[in-house]
Amino acid sequence: MNLQNIRKYYEYPVIDCCNLQGVEFRAENTLEPGGDAIHKFCLARLQFGDMAEPSIACGPLSNKRALFVVEYYGPKGIGPADAQDFMECVLCSFHELEGVVNISGPDFTSLDDRPYFFARISFGLQIPQDLN
Repeated sequence: MNLQNIRKYYEYPVIDCCNLQGVEFRAENTLEPGGDAIHKFCLARLQFGDMAEPSIACGPLSNKRALFVVEYYGPKGIGPADAQDFMECVLCSFHELEGVVNISGPDFTSLDDRPYFFARISFGLQIPQDLN
């Protein structure tokens, strides 16, 4: 499995939660600068970490590791309950996936400098051999 397919494997359950909860899914690097918090939305990103091989080459790698981060942005005042419901959906969805080795969060906070209520959860991943 290539890097894009690995991203899709972990991203699709988040997109499903977005659809179930009425939360807009935005691809990474699409946060509107100066945007307001009229709508709820979610960002997700996959960051690959140390691998067993000295360089990334063609073909399967034996030890792919990654961090998958999901962020929720919602309007202040209604955000806490929506954020908790959304993060619970994501957390439960990830229990069904292979390769999740640890979970950090979810963390919830009201952003002082922005009109958003914010939540984040991250999943440490050891990509299973059958996904390579």
